[in-house]
Amino acid sequence: MIDYHIHSSISADCSIPMAKMAQAAVNAGLKEICFTEHIDLNLKEGPDFSVDFDAYADAVEKTRGAFPELKIRMGIEAGLDTASAPQMEELLRGRPLDFDIGSQHVVFGLDPYYETVWKQYDKTEIFAQYLKTALESVKAIDNYDVMGHIGYVSKFCPYDDKLLRYADYSDAIDMLLKALIDKGKGIEVNTNGLYMTPSTMPETAVIRRYFELGGEIVTIGSDAHYEAVVGHAVSDTLDTLKIIGFRYICAFEKRRPIFLPI
Repeated sequence: MIDYHIHSSISADCSIPMAKMAQAAVNAGLKEICFTEHIDLNLKEGPDFSVDFDAYADAVEKTRGAFPELKIRMGIEAGLDTASAPQMEELLRGRPLDFDIGSQHVVFGLDPYYETVWKQYDKTEIFAQYLKTALESVKAIDNYDVMGHIGYVSKFCPYDDKLLRYADYSDAIDMLLKALIDKGKGIEVNTNGLYMTPSTMPETAVIRRYFELGGEIVTIGSDAHYEAVVGHAVSDTLDTLKIIGFRYICAFEKRRPIFLPI
């Protein structure tokens, strides 16, 4: 089993040392993981999501040495933002990365993690704008491998009905999925949504639609910021992907997909 979305204290919003996250992966029976430390530029709220790449590379090297039984990849979770895309491109150029998750973390210029955007707009406006902004980002930006946690807004939605459903936004989601497929990009199935919504991100109907449209590149990630989350629901998610019809899950090496049989 693999988990391709794990954070450590290299990320501004995680306090757990990399070695402890790796030990949690071993304890969970994982064979391969990818650390995907946060980089987001020009956020209006929250911490400084920058990465010290020297410290990151050093931590990865030491953790690989301490856990030879675990394949450890070095990745990044880069915020998709058209305004700062050239800056992000320059920042990541030449880095020894295996994997890059492109994540849409802003809607109306604000991160829905905070209450600000929910006080200014209603749920329908926010969900529709999230998908519109995501499509604009996907079309304009190339330097990522998969789109992370489609439906991110659902996690922090303050309403009882939190989920961004395919049935409610099918046209917009189809446009987003087709744009990803046309550009040779994949999607991540992020199991962290199960803690805060009724579903993974994206929900199963969106994953199925990606498959129906011809999508092939799929990764699984727990989005772990704590040891207990590492590997969460990976096995169940693999079963779901197999039922949908996927024959492979993807790992990455030097930004190239490796198709692993499910």
